[in-house]
Amino acid sequence: MKILVLLLALAGVAGADVHTNKASGVSVDVPKTYKLTEQDALIRGESADKAVALFFWVIDTGDPDEAIKKLSAELYSAVGSLSWDKPKADKQAGLAVTRITGTGRSVGNTLDLSVLLVGPTATKKYAMVVGIVDHAKADAHKAEIAAILKSVKPAK
Repeated sequence: MKILVLLLALAGVAGADVHTNKASGVSVDVPKTYKLTEQDALIRGESADKAVALFFWVIDTGDPDEAIKKLSAELYSAVGSLSWDKPKADKQAGLAVTRITGTGRSVGNTLDLSVLLVGPTATKKYAMVVGIVDHAKADAHKAEIAAILKSVKPAK
C-alpha cells in the first residue's frame, strides 16, 4: 500500500506545473488539471473535480499559532468548527517548515485541512500552503495533496 501511495504521489508531481512566488522566493508544483488564479502574495485554486481547494499565501509570521489564527480568520465565512492538531516542525528542501493538520465543517460536510508553514525563506518571508478537501473524498486526493505540499522548495 505504501508503494502505491508513493507512486501516486510521484505521478501527481510528474503531471504538474511549477508555480513560483517571487515575494516568498519559493515554488510549488501544482497538477496541470488545477484551475489557479495567481497574485503577488496569493495563489488560489481548485482541483478539476472541485474536491480540493488550494491556497499559497505569503504571510508575515512564522509562528504556527499566529499563522493558524490568520488562516482561521480567512476561512471564517466558509469553514466553521475548526480544530487543529499539534504543529510539527520539520525541514524540507533546506527550508524550515511546520506541518499542521486539522478539520472543519462547511455546509454540513467535514473537511480535512493540511497546512505547510514555510520560512523564513531567502526573501525573509513566510508562506503558507493549504490544501482543503471534503473528508468523504480525502482518500482519492490524499497522495495528490501530499505531493503538492512536498513539492514546496526554494525558487530557482
